[in-house]
Formats: sequence, C-alpha cells, structure tokens
Amino acid sequence: MDTINTLLAFDTNYILVALLVLFFMLETFFNRSERVGSKINHLINNGLFQLLAIAIGSILGWMAVSTFSWIEANNFGLFNLIDMPYWLKITLGVFLIDFADYWFHILDHKSPLLWRQHRVHHSDTHMDASTSLRTFPTELIYFLIGELIISVLFGIDIMSMSIFFFILVPLFILHHTSIEFPAWVDRGFGWLFVTPNYHKVHHEQDQYYTDSNYGTIFIIWDKLFGTFKFKPVSEIKYGLKEFVGPEKQSFLYQLRSPFLSTKKITEDHT
Repeated sequence: MDTINTLLAFDTNYILVALLVLFFMLETFFNRSERVGSKINHLINNGLFQLLAIAIGSILGWMAVSTFSWIEANNFGLFNLIDMPYWLKITLGVFLIDFADYWFHILDHKSPLLWRQHRVHHSDTHMDASTSLRTFPTELIYFLIGELIISVLFGIDIMSMSIFFFILVPLFILHHTSIEFPAWVDRGFGWLFVTPNYHKVHHEQDQYYTDSNYGTIFIIWDKLFGTFKFKPVSEIKYGLKEFVGPEKQSFLYQLRSPFLSTKKITEDHT
C-alpha cells in the first residue's frame, strides 16, 4: 500500500510532460512525413489550453478534497453501509467514476450548450498526443462535478479517484497519439479498455462515428449500451468539418469558439 501511495503522490504534471516528450519523438520517428515545425506549432496551440487547466487546478483540487473529506467524515454513501473488502471498494470506485464520465461524455455530445465547449477538443483536424491537452477549461469542472456526485452517492474512497487519474493521464495521451497501433492491441485489451484505435474513431470527422466510443478508460460501457463503433484508423479523417482551415485551428479562435454560433455539419446515414 505504501508503494501505491508513493506512486499516486507523484506530480502528474511531470508524468504529462515526460509522456508528451516521449510521444512527440515517437510520432516524429514513425510519421516521417510530418514536419517538426508544424508539430511544434500544433503543440503550442494545444498546450496553451493546459496552462488554463493548471490555472484552475487549485479550484478542482479543493472541490475534490473537500468532497472526499466530507464523505469520510460522515461515513456517507452506499459502500459505507455495506461490509466489503477495501480492495473491492477501491476497484468498484474506479469503475463507477469512469461510468459517470461515460454519461457526462454523452451529455457533452447531446447538449448544445455543452457541445459548444466539448467541440474545442473534437475540432483538432491533425490529431496527435498534444490533442489530449486541448480541452476547454469549463469541461474539467463539470466532469469533476459528475465524478463527485457518484462518489457521494456510493461513498467512494479518495484512493479510487487517485488511481483513476493515475491511469487516465498516460492512457488519455496514448489515445490521441498519431501512431497507429496493431490489431492485436485491440484484440488483447479492447474487451475491457478503450484502446487508441477505438478512441480515434470517436474523433472521426463524420458525426456518425463522433457520437460513439464515449468511454474514458473502459470500453465496456459502450459495448453494454450500444454506443460502440469501429472504423479502421487508416480511413479516419479527424476533426469537425465546420472547423477545417488553419485560421480555425489557432488557440485564440478555439478559445472563443464556444461563444460562436457554428452550425454542425453532418452526413446522412439513412
């Protein structure tokens, strides 16, 4: 347990930077056609969103710590009414937090107001590891609210949240890397986890595929509720049609895009 606590106490920002550097080099090696200069410019535009995330990090941290402290102090939630092993409580907690993210992610796509914010992430027409940083800051707040609501209802331990984010940070970057993974990765891990190839389908320009594969860590929710779709990565065209063009890919344009009335362009699949 001490080893787990030591790992979870490690600053995730260091992990984030290390992984971004690693995948930047790997993407450059495997995709020789990509120009390093354009990748750096892409990284800067997306990385500026991470600075906003860091700026509101103290608010998010306060919300999380306060909520879990209240749960513990009041012995609140379903898990605190049931006698179960600690490891089972932690494991179920991780799955339930991911379950909350799944439904909030669907809401992101169905609610016009939330979609205006979420489309900032989807509008990237050249997806690579830095796309994982491209998130409008308000999204972080309401996703956390969803995670905290389910944590209160079930009495989830803060250890579950810590493990969830420890898994999420590297996996989320892996999901967005421009490297195409072999089919055996999907066969071996895709029965439980959202693999990079599966998540890339979620970034397909065609809204029919965009509205699928909502899982954050686990793909089981998509397969259980019928929102799973597959398309070969080589056939995927990234981004949103209404945001094609270099002027619409800049940080400043994306920062104000949630306040712009941009009509969603979809294809007919009837």
